[in-house]
Amino acid sequence: MKNITIVISIVIALIVGVFAGYSFGKGPNTGAADAKKLQDSVMMMNEQSAAIKKMGEMMKAGGGMMQAMGMKYNDEEAVATGKDLEAVGIKYMGENKDQEG
Repeated sequence: MKNITIVISIVIALIVGVFAGYSFGKGPNTGAADAKKLQDSVMMMNEQSAAIKKMGEMMKAGGGMMQAMGMKYNDEEAVATGKDLEAVGIKYMGENKDQEG
């Protein structure tokens, strides 16, 4: 009688152990979904970085052209605005370079 109780206890423990191991081992399988979200996020950030770089380059170039036009027509306000625009463009380009590296 004692041996049967021990055998039944061992069988029940094995069944519970196998079920628990399977449940914990299987767990929520979101690895592929998380990897896809991460890949999408990285791609989006790279696209935004490229857009910011292009915007900075355009602002820098526009500021230089505005300064040249202001000097040509002796307009100090246009020269000052061009310098400000160029400075903001350089700032954006520098911030973008810092975030890339």
